[in-house]
Order: sequence, then C-alpha cells, then structure tokens
Amino acid sequence: MDVDGTIVPVGPHTIPSEKVVNSIKQAKKKVHVSVASGRPINWLIDIFKTLELTDPCILNGGSQIVDPRTEEVLWEKPIEKEDLKKLLTIIKRDKVPFIVNDNGIEYKDPVKLEFEKPLAVQMTYFRSKRASDKCLEVIKNIPGISAHKFFSWDKDRNYKMDVYITHKEATKQHAAEELARMLRVEASEMVGVGDSRNDIPFLNVCGLKIAMGNADDKLKNAAHHVVPTVDEDGVAYVVEKFILS
Repeated sequence: MDVDGTIVPVGPHTIPSEKVVNSIKQAKKKVHVSVASGRPINWLIDIFKTLELTDPCILNGGSQIVDPRTEEVLWEKPIEKEDLKKLLTIIKRDKVPFIVNDNGIEYKDPVKLEFEKPLAVQMTYFRSKRASDKCLEVIKNIPGISAHKFFSWDKDRNYKMDVYITHKEATKQHAAEELARMLRVEASEMVGVGDSRNDIPFLNVCGLKIAMGNADDKLKNAAHHVVPTVDEDGVAYVVEKFILS
C-alpha cells in the first residue's frame, strides 16, 4: 500500500483511522503487509508502530527497503553522484525549489552538490501541468534517473504538483519486485493499492491493481478496481473485500 492519499489523508503528521488500523491488523493474520512510500524513515516510524508492521517496507520512492521493526536497510539503490550533479545543475539554473534526500535526511534547497547517499530528489511547487511537463522534458536526457509526477501539498495545505526523482532502477516497481523476492512470493500474488501517478509502476507489478477513489485518473485507468476514498477508509474496504473474504 501507498501511504499518503491511501492509508492516510495527504498532509503532514497524519495517522491512519482506527478502522484502517484494525483492518490492517486483521489482514496481517493472513498475508504479508507492506507500505510503499516516498517518505523517508523518520516520516514513517509512527505509522510503522501504529500499524505494528513487521514485513519489509519500501521507502524513498523505491530507493530503499527497510525492516520496519529495526529500521535496518535491506536493499537500496541511490542516485549516481554524477547524475545528481547534472540534475542539480539544471534545477539551480531554472530556480526550481527542491529537496534532496541524503541517506534518509532531507535537505531543502541545499547549496552543496555533494551528498553521501542521495536516495531521491523532489522538485516542488509546480503550479501547472505545463510547468511540470517542461521540467520532465529538460531532465529526461539524464540517463540514470527515473522521474514521476505526483500531487502533494505546500505549508498551507494547498495541492500542488511535484516531480520525484530516483535512480532509474529504484522506482516503486523495482522495489516491489525485490520485495516479492524477499518475501518469496510471486508478484502476481501481490495486491497493490495507491492513489498517485508514481504508484503506477508498482501497481503494474501486482496481480491485483487497486486505485483509491481519490486517485489520479491515470492510476484509476491502470487499475482493476477503484475503491472508496482515503477519507472513506478505502483501505479497510480493500482488506474486507479482497483479503478477509
């Protein structure tokens, strides 16, 4: 499952509803349960504890898989440093606000170009599809990266468009395939649940693809089923219909 817009409403410091928490705890008795999020570890610890997750989880947009109990990194694929330098040169030239996730620590609009373990870059505050598409057109010539658009929020909780960038082999799809190997299951046995465009890669791996009612239209078109929205506890509906039944 994705996190923001799927398990919890989009916004900082949100937690799952009691109904979603109880449903996931019931699901854990029958199946593996993992999250696949663009968040770094420090933004997921409370959710790990609330849901009492024990199976490996995907973080940083597909750049890492961690043990939610110990926070041990089980697999990771950082952005190549030369690719990052090229990317940041373009970002700074075009004066786009951005965040670099360096080994799980987020740096907003950093001056430096050197990072220890760059897991992801988030280009923020695009106010239109045209502006975000123009950005993607410019950075697509960097061969070692993968970029996806998704809806996010600003400090005033206004919706906006972001571009999320990882290593080309560190999308949620690559991480979901690695997760299947770790859990010794076939990807076709997996149920994927999401709401944003950057969830399309990992849904494409899963045998059953589910979009939240609040999902992006492109994700809905790629899904087998559309369930109630996050505000209507759509994840609890997924568990009841496709796991417990």
